[in-house]
Amino acid sequence: MSYGASSTRRPRRTKAQVEELRTELYALVEAARPCSVRHVYYLGIGWLWDKDSGGSRRNYSVVVRELGLMRERGDLPWEWITDGTRRVQQEIAYDSIEDAMDHTAQHYRRNLWSTQTRRVEVWCESDSVAGVLEPVTSAWGVSLYSCRGQSSKTFVHEAVAEYTRHGKPVSVIFAGDFDPTGRAVPRSVVTRVNRYSGGDGLDLSFRQIAVTASDVSSGEFVTHDVNTRDVNYSRYRQECLSERIDPHNAVEIEALSPGLLRTRLSEAIESEVDDVRQWNIQSHTEQAERELLRSLQASVHDIVRNATDKSVIDNNDG
Repeated sequence: MSYGASSTRRPRRTKAQVEELRTELYALVEAARPCSVRHVYYLGIGWLWDKDSGGSRRNYSVVVRELGLMRERGDLPWEWITDGTRRVQQEIAYDSIEDAMDHTAQHYRRNLWSTQTRRVEVWCESDSVAGVLEPVTSAWGVSLYSCRGQSSKTFVHEAVAEYTRHGKPVSVIFAGDFDPTGRAVPRSVVTRVNRYSGGDGLDLSFRQIAVTASDVSSGEFVTHDVNTRDVNYSRYRQECLSERIDPHNAVEIEALSPGLLRTRLSEAIESEVDDVRQWNIQSHTEQAERELLRSLQASVHDIVRNATDKSVIDNNDG
C-alpha cells in the first residue's frame, strides 16, 4: 500500500479542526499504547494525513508537535508514548531495609528460562521500538536489546561472551526495517558470532519476525523509496529480486501497528518454550516465593518498628 502526497496545498487548520485532530490522535494513541511517535504517524496515513514524500516531513512534524503539546498540557499521558533515548543508568539504592523488602517483593522474578533448552533474547532496531516491545519481553522475562541500527562489533562481541558463559544454545528474535540496513543485520550478526566464538560452533538461531518479505509482498503496509546509495543496496536488490519484491521499495517497522508487533513477538517467544511442564512448575514456585517475600516483608516491618520503639524508649530514659 503506497500513498502519495497531495498536490494541493492544504489550508491552515481552524481551531475546531485542530481540536478534532487532537481527539483523533488521543483515540489512536490510546488504542496502540505504548507506541512511538513514528508509529502514530504511520497509523494515521491515509486517514488523518497523507504520507510525506519528496523529502518533506510536513505531516510527521505535525504529529510530533501535537503529541508534544498534548502531553505538556496534560491531555495525553506521557507513558503512552515511548522514548528509549532517555533511559537512566543508576545504581539501585533504598531509603531503608523496609523499602528494599518492598521493592523485592513487588519485582521478584524467578528465571523461568533456566529449565528450557535455549536462551532467548529479543533484539530490535531502535530505542523507540524497544519501548513498544517491552511489555511483551517483560511479561515473558526475556532480555531486550536495541541495536540502534547496524549491530556494532562490540555489541556482538559482548553478546558472544555472555552466550559462552551460559553455555546454552541461543535464539535471537529480531524486529527491524525491511531495507538494505535492516536486511543486513541478521547476516552481519551471524557472521560476527561465528568469528568471535572462535569456531566453537555456538548454536545461534537468528530470525526476523518483522518486517518480513511476506509483509512487503502483501502490499498491506506503507512503503517508502529505498536509498540506492546504501552500501548494502546491491545485496538487498538481489534478495528482493529472488523473492519477487520491488527492490526500490522498503518498509519501516513502524508501518506495522504496535499491537501486531507485540502479538507476533509474544507468539515467537512462546514457541521457544519447549518444556511446558517445567515452565508451569517454575511459574507456580515463583508465585509461592513471592508470597513468602510478602510475609517476610511484614515480619521485617514489625522488627524495624519494635527496634525503633525500643530506641526511642532508651533515649528517653537516658
